[in-house]
Amino acid sequence: MTIESVFLPRSRTPGDGLLAADALRPGPFTPGAATGFAVGDSLLASLDFHHFAIVVADLDLACELHTVELGVEAWQSSKLSGQAVRHGRQVALDGTRVAIGRLGAGLVELVQPGPHPTVAREILDRRGEGLFAIGYLVSDPREALREATAHGGDLEQVQPNLAEPTEAYVDAGSGLLIGLLRRGAAWPL
Repeated sequence: MTIESVFLPRSRTPGDGLLAADALRPGPFTPGAATGFAVGDSLLASLDFHHFAIVVADLDLACELHTVELGVEAWQSSKLSGQAVRHGRQVALDGTRVAIGRLGAGLVELVQPGPHPTVAREILDRRGEGLFAIGYLVSDPREALREATAHGGDLEQVQPNLAEPTEAYVDAGSGLLIGLLRRGAAWPL
């Protein structure tokens, strides 16, 4: 498994104002290059952590493993249905199974994607199982998405639609997606 982005390759430019031009020297701890770091810096500063999401091939097995590994004592499982918009096209969420567990003050979401071309399916197929998104609560998802894309983030998927987004995934170029969930919305969708 790798933590590199499976989405669009990016390169950091000195104009980001985030790092000095010589700050990215080769080495084992050099961060991934991405203009999208500005998304994280500007957007995440004002958000409340909600959950982290792990894509899995077998939800039942993953619940057992993560009960031991993470100490999550109880999981709430459900099947997703309905639609999402992925790169301007409608995709079905049918067949996707999720399990939610409490981990300290936050939540962990295990996602077993269905057969449709959702963001979780692409990540599982290209990169394998593992952490794929950090979820945050936002009061106004449309405004958060405008700000994220203005700072170089790419909208990967939004649910249920662009007019009234409840949940969205933004690629900031770090290899992990930023999940935006409307505060007070029923979750999972």
